[in-house]
Amino acid sequence: MAEWKRDATDELAPTRNYVLSALSRADRDALAASAQELALASGEVLYEPDYPVDWVYFPNTAVLSVVTVTTDGSTVESDTVGYESVVGVLNALGDCAAVNRTFAQIPGSVVRIASSRLRRQADDSPAFRRLLIRHAQANLAQAHQSVACNALHDLNQRLCRWLLMSRDRTATDGVHLTQAYLATMLGVQRTTVTEALGELRDLGLIRQGRGRIDIVDRRRMLAAACECYGTVRANLEQLVGGEDRPAG
Repeated sequence: MAEWKRDATDELAPTRNYVLSALSRADRDALAASAQELALASGEVLYEPDYPVDWVYFPNTAVLSVVTVTTDGSTVESDTVGYESVVGVLNALGDCAAVNRTFAQIPGSVVRIASSRLRRQADDSPAFRRLLIRHAQANLAQAHQSVACNALHDLNQRLCRWLLMSRDRTATDGVHLTQAYLATMLGVQRTTVTEALGELRDLGLIRQGRGRIDIVDRRRMLAAACECYGTVRANLEQLVGGEDRPAG
């Protein structure tokens, strides 16, 4: 674990995370001392239902999955968060417990800030609070879109959408995930995921390795994905684009 350190020019180290990149200098300075960067392992759990949310996580290269857990232990994904946003922010602002399980879907780095510290800064800085709320709105819009997607679109369309979004978040064509995780994300049996991946492979859209899926033809996968991929990107641009969008 390392602090979110400054470089030789007394600037904070670069980050891929949209929220941290959009902070004002005053907010960055106020939060820097309490921010920590750490690496998450695949499957590492950050929140469980009814447990306190002590930390807020800002993904850099990690991809986090928010899943709803039923009484029989079954799970289905309700949201996926990468470098474009943050998890735990509404719980932190409201000082309330988690309602879902959140874990590292794809391993990588995150920056975390104590919920109590983030809440104090949001109370002191209207601009920071506004930024957090807009990103929380983008997360909710994505979760709502996922509900519609799960109800209306077939598995192959949803699988293509999910792989494309994971590729965007990791900035690599190779997605490191097991079929068991994919089944959890899509709310289906593992054997069903195996069949769907086989169809995409036979069509020349992906290549599979052990715990890894490579996107071979992004253009054709975009055509095969449902409309939700484009809708989520458009919502993100509308809610957190413009002045809050980091350069580049």
